[in-house]
Amino acid sequence: MLEDLIVYAAVACAALYAGWRLLPAGARFSLAEHTATMALSLGFAKADPEAVALRQRRAAARSKSACGGCSGCAGKQGAQPVRFINKGNL
Repeated sequence: MLEDLIVYAAVACAALYAGWRLLPAGARFSLAEHTATMALSLGFAKADPEAVALRQRRAAARSKSACGGCSGCAGKQGAQPVRFINKGNL
């Protein structure tokens, strides 16, 4: 009986983790912010000024970028063109 409960808990944790990782980044950030807000309102966590500032910076970055909250690919070039080689031209 105890072994069954452990296995069920492991499968449930794995399913939650897989679902979390497969969510789009925007949905994960939104869900995390809502969960943090709910935890603060219920008194489970204390308000951290650094975390509030981080959430504000992420929200501002998300509004500036089309794909998410980072600027890691802003300076990179676009995709390189694909070149085909014909055997007749060799």
